[in-house]
Amino acid sequence: MSIQVRDQGVGAPSPPLLALERLDKRFGATHALKAVDLAFEEGEVHAIVGENGAGKSTLIKLLTGVHPRSSGEIRWRGAPVAIATPHEAIALGVNAVHQEVVLCPHLSVAANLYLGDERTRFGLLRRGEMVRAARVLLDGLGFDLPADAPLSSLTIGQQQLVATARAQSRGVKFLIFDEPTAYLTRREAAALFALIRRLKAEGVTIVYISHRLEEVFELSDRVSVLRDGALVGTRTTADTDEAELISLMINRTIEQIYHKVAVEPGATLLETRSLSGEGFADVSLSVRAGEIVGLYGLIGAGRSEFAQSLFGRRPSRSGEILWQGRPVSIRAERDAMRLGIALSPESRRDQGLCLGLGVGNNLNLPVYGRLSWGPLLRGRAEARNADRQIRDLRIKAASRHAPASSLSGGNQQKIVIGKWLSHGAKLFIFDEPTVGVDVGTKAEIYRLFGDLLQAGAGIVMISSYLPEVHELADTLHVFRRGALVASHARGEAGHERILAEAIGV
Repeated sequence: MSIQVRDQGVGAPSPPLLALERLDKRFGATHALKAVDLAFEEGEVHAIVGENGAGKSTLIKLLTGVHPRSSGEIRWRGAPVAIATPHEAIALGVNAVHQEVVLCPHLSVAANLYLGDERTRFGLLRRGEMVRAARVLLDGLGFDLPADAPLSSLTIGQQQLVATARAQSRGVKFLIFDEPTAYLTRREAAALFALIRRLKAEGVTIVYISHRLEEVFELSDRVSVLRDGALVGTRTTADTDEAELISLMINRTIEQIYHKVAVEPGATLLETRSLSGEGFADVSLSVRAGEIVGLYGLIGAGRSEFAQSLFGRRPSRSGEILWQGRPVSIRAERDAMRLGIALSPESRRDQGLCLGLGVGNNLNLPVYGRLSWGPLLRGRAEARNADRQIRDLRIKAASRHAPASSLSGGNQQKIVIGKWLSHGAKLFIFDEPTVGVDVGTKAEIYRLFGDLLQAGAGIVMISSYLPEVHELADTLHVFRRGALVASHARGEAGHERILAEAIGV
């Protein structure tokens, strides 16, 4: 692609690397992006924040050629460009690393890195050469990943690092990160941050989209806020603070985000005594009605494995589970559901949703037995139940028939949570309930927690985000290497102590 840039004149300032002028996008009656004017300077880290549905995903898709714009202009170093296809975006040097990895899980890491640019000789793949080149690339980026392993054998966070390495290797000049640390360990996040700083020093422009505002302040030079498809402000990061950004995003104060409903704990719902299984050992704890029990630890510490055992997804090997004072055997998910235990899993897309089914179908999945007469489904009852959950949870969807895959991450998480509310569960296990959701949706999820507690339910909350679990848990248990190593009452220990217990220092 040939781009002619007009003469700026001697001493004239250089134009931004990429500039948006009245950029607009409509999907039928939906006005997703509203006449956005925004400039991205060469060699800056520019953060974009906003609630789910604010227009961030639409902006990414316009800049990477996935969607055509409805009106407005995109300029590259001062010259208008179309960016009408992904191929045109890549040719310019525009690339994106998405929150949901869009690579080939059945291929090796090396094959994914060189997908579309395979090394061949006489028509045959030179796999060994590709693996060796991939190792050099990954080591150079500081990513400790196996080049010859199947991509599917890696964690979601590691797969995101592979996607990052692939983008960096393609001569990128403008790189978009969409929630890049949602599934990364602290070590992986540190390696990613080091790469971002290196790319910035090399003149690459970084667009950093994240709901974790502490990362925005650590990395970015400027931050822009989208709300309801419109740009509501751009700030130099050093000249703003978290309270101002939250106010711009959602018109709420920061104190309203981590609002914790005070409920007097009731009877014990669940107790484990020396419970052991794959990935965890000798865990003893209890959960009372009206109580949030937090489980904190680094990824791989055993928290999720323990929770999945409580829900029957993983067998326990020894120890005891008591439900409302009685010993019980939970060998399958159906056993847990009959008792009144519900699980909102860590990966909503892979484990919590049927993406091809409608919103209503997903919300009704645990209760279809109640909505049927034998083999016949009661259509009106099904519709009423789904519509009530959509209304009560404020799920943004075109209708209950819209596929779950078409919704934002925050609205998908509301479906995962909402499908258990009609079930009448008494113990809710939430594994990373706010990963990839905006601060406004977080506030709504925390409000829902308060409703559950006031109704007499108990909550087990697993989170890798320490401020969240520290602020909300009545009792906080710290896991390390499969063991429960410390327990604290609410407010008993600070962040530094809890983190030190999780790391083992």
